[in-house]
Amino acid sequence: TVLSFAAAVGARDSVPSRVANRSGISTQDWSPNAMSQDLRERFLATPLVTRHLAASLWMALVFNVLCGFDDLVCASPYDITRQLQVWRLVTSMFYVPGVISALFLSFMMYCLGSRWEKELGSLRFGWYILAIGVCFTNAVTCVCAILVSPVVPHVLEHTFVCQPGLQNALFVLFARIAGGFPGDAIAVGGQSFRVRKKQVPLFLFVSFVLFGAHPVEALSCVLTGWAWATGSLGPKVVPPQSWFARVERHQKMQRMVNAAGYVSTAAATPTLPVSGGAPDGERGFWTHVNDHPFEERNSASASLSGGHANGSGFGDAGSSLGVGRRLGESVVETRRETEPAHWRGTSRPTTRGP
Repeated sequence: TVLSFAAAVGARDSVPSRVANRSGISTQDWSPNAMSQDLRERFLATPLVTRHLAASLWMALVFNVLCGFDDLVCASPYDITRQLQVWRLVTSMFYVPGVISALFLSFMMYCLGSRWEKELGSLRFGWYILAIGVCFTNAVTCVCAILVSPVVPHVLEHTFVCQPGLQNALFVLFARIAGGFPGDAIAVGGQSFRVRKKQVPLFLFVSFVLFGAHPVEALSCVLTGWAWATGSLGPKVVPPQSWFARVERHQKMQRMVNAAGYVSTAAATPTLPVSGGAPDGERGFWTHVNDHPFEERNSASASLSGGHANGSGFGDAGSSLGVGRRLGESVVETRRETEPAHWRGTSRPTTRGP
């Protein structure tokens, strides 16, 4: 809500006015009803997973004040390995230590999460965040904590608490993007400062530590993201594109697929590039982050997501799927001749309303 209000204030000159004054000059309607309607439209225009993740941060922040919610959901290698409280592998997604952290994570999700979800699809983006970025990374953190505990014993004590799961998930995605960057060096802050590809893991490790991550957590994020980028994670951790399409067709998933703001796997497309058509090797890293960074460009990189190289950047489903939805539209699924043969003749969901 705070981010939506700020966006509404910043865009007040570009939003069509709703009322006109006596002189005939149109002015913006700042009445409570108009503002609430505008905020609601902006909230629903945000992709489904992104807006729910951002909203969950503020709900968790309220519960922290009321009942100490953070003590129940935060990730700690001691609680996970010694007390066998394995639910913390997942619930650390809802851990937020304070208002500043909630503002930072909400801003990052609003700016980058929305773009990535539109490119990947809601289900795939949610899997990358929750399963890989939070759950799998927390497991790697526990393993690293056990390995370094003889030298750094406090990482296995009950007082050691990991950073918010969503923050580590974003770090993992940044490491994944950096590992798949096409070029011999990454330009950070303009072409004046370049990091060679072999030195990128160390650069990421130092950057994550400066952003507040414990060295053990930073190491886990770099290892997970780099292994993901190099194709070391198996298909059970990074499922192929066709798996997400099959899950979306399940009957129990139709309610979520029909929800406002849901981006289906087939309807997900890369956003418009912001690099102005610059070659991959000449783009800066931050431009690459905003310029569909998860698009596979060759067979080697296409195998990272379990797909095939077809030039679309979305594996085998990128060229064969012909169904799906866009933001704000009802689910109208049509059969195309480009569908795989094993889908023809099977029952398909009918047209559904919003």
